[in-house]
Amino acid sequence: MTVWNVRYTRQFAEQLAELPDATYKRLEDSIDVLESNPSLSRRYDPQYEAARPPVPCRCYPVPRTTKVIYPMADETARELTMLFLGDAREDSKRRFDRMAW
Repeated sequence: MTVWNVRYTRQFAEQLAELPDATYKRLEDSIDVLESNPSLSRRYDPQYEAARPPVPCRCYPVPRTTKVIYPMADETARELTMLFLGDAREDSKRRFDRMAW
């Protein structure tokens, strides 16, 4: 199985730095899983236009947390770009309002 390259946007890296240690560890473990199995994330296709991110992406809920990773997958380059770290408790219609793009 080929491992994909993983990149973080600046905002994603900043969001990671703000997490408590236990949540950070679970997030990093999830990213390791996605590196070799990007198909475990699903295409993010919200029902409401207001809930759409600025670019098409995927989503992956991080186990045992309220966090959701939003990666962008480039299958040709075999690269995952970690765009944004959301929270399942957020209002889905306003989730990407704070996304730097």
